Amino acid sequence: MPLSPSPAPDVAISPSLGSRALGGFGASILGGAVLGLLAWWADQLGFPWTAFIPANAIGAWLGVAFLLGSTARTIPTGALRGLIGLLSAVAGYYLLNRLLGEGYRVIGAPHAATVWGAVALIAGPLLGSAGATWRHGSGWPRAVAVAILGAAFIAEGVVFGVGRWEHLDRIALDPGAMVLAIEAVVGLALPWVLLRKGERVAGYAMLVVVSAVAVVAIGPLNALLRALADKF
Repeated sequence: MPLSPSPAPDVAISPSLGSRALGGFGASILGGAVLGLLAWWADQLGFPWTAFIPANAIGAWLGVAFLLGSTARTIPTGALRGLIGLLSAVAGYYLLNRLLGEGYRVIGAPHAATVWGAVALIAGPLLGSAGATWRHGSGWPRAVAVAILGAAFIAEGVVFGVGRWEHLDRIALDPGAMVLAIEAVVGLALPWVLLRKGERVAGYAMLVVVSAVAVVAIGPLNALLRALADKF
């Protein structure tokens, strides 16, 4: 019989499921709240400074949901993190309007929050699951996931920027036009940056398809939602 005790087996110490969930969803709430704060702050700055903090851009909100989803270990959890993040952003933005705003911003805050909260119920899980698919998937699903985000950037940049790009000599005087141009370029670059070499062809093929749909839809849909949110 050996006189020295046997060494204890190595036991991997990993955080519990509960602590991981608490940390992940807590980060989603915090990330969304920061986005809502930045969006509210950008509104207070006025032109041209508000253009340099594009926290109210559609691409910024969808990008945050994608990023939060990419931190999840599963696609359903990614969808949930995207949802929590965008709902937190809506809540933070309109809470600040309610507490610190004046006039129609205060009166209309609850109704507008309801409308944009309903949008978050759709956009949050969609982009959150896309982020998780990008992290954990491969092949076509991964290509589609990146194309969804890239198409949002391209559609917003092109649809809202094309009329402001007609006079190239004046773009330097219009920071919003420059930001929209940069957003469109970022959308074009995303499949190259985020996808593996063998996935890029599929990524750009899907980017063309999804961007075509997004370019047609983003203008009327944005106008409809703003009209609904402004009714109170």
